[in-house]
Amino acid sequence: MSEAKPAGLLRSFPKVFWVANVMELFERAAYYGLNSVLAVYLTAKTADGGLGFGESSVGFLQSLIYACNYVVPILGGALADRYGYRRMLLVAFAMLSTGYFAAGYMSAYAAVFAALLVMAAGGGLFKPIISGTIARSTNESNSGFGFGIYYWMINIGAFLAPLVVSILKGFSWRYVFLASSAYVALMFLPTIFVYEDPPLPENRKTIRDVAHGAAMVLGDARFMLMIVVYSLFWILYFQNFGSVLWFLRDFIDPAPMNAVFASLGLPFKFDAEFVTVINGERSSCCRSSSAGS
Repeated sequence: MSEAKPAGLLRSFPKVFWVANVMELFERAAYYGLNSVLAVYLTAKTADGGLGFGESSVGFLQSLIYACNYVVPILGGALADRYGYRRMLLVAFAMLSTGYFAAGYMSAYAAVFAALLVMAAGGGLFKPIISGTIARSTNESNSGFGFGIYYWMINIGAFLAPLVVSILKGFSWRYVFLASSAYVALMFLPTIFVYEDPPLPENRKTIRDVAHGAAMVLGDARFMLMIVVYSLFWILYFQNFGSVLWFLRDFIDPAPMNAVFASLGLPFKFDAEFVTVINGERSSCCRSSSAGS
């Protein structure tokens, strides 16, 4: 049997597959656009438009924000299976848009922390819905190609958004937050008018089932040891959004890269956001949830 050509594979995906990929692109653009400069903004002097927070307090804030973003999907999948993907997408986009917008207008540490937690919780609800949609709108013949497209959308969003940030922050830091809020707010339109829930599994897990399963996993000593070891990599990875950016700001001379940009006629100056552009998205391959299982 000959393998299907890419053109045939593209036509094999239902409409909801493409809608989900567009949502993923915009959500990742919002997330990586903001996080490419968030640590710099929070620690920058107030005279420079920042909030003047200490680096240790920002590190604590970011650690909880990122943890929330990857722990909430454990429950988010069960909520999506119970109440419907479309309904929970609306909740997720509302929380994301509100969190991004509010964080740009807050100056007190606790208020910024709360706004970013709302954003992270919304992101945690979003993750299992989209990965679940991709899983349920593909089959054995096209799932490999389908998830390849999905990861491309992630990387395109993570690559392009920081470039936009490089321009926006020249006007105002607030524009960076507004852009991220706008990216996800726009996704209300396809959610309301285009998105349709994919077929749901017959045996849906309740929140109680998910909690019971999580308790069993947490009680497995060997599995938890693997998680601890595996987490060491992610501790290093997330330095790209904190200590690496501060090191770049304080110790690296951007003049050589700026000269390269100028010679190419590019309207950019090398700064923190280019760490994300160069590094790209690394966490996409590890996204999983009960909604996608």
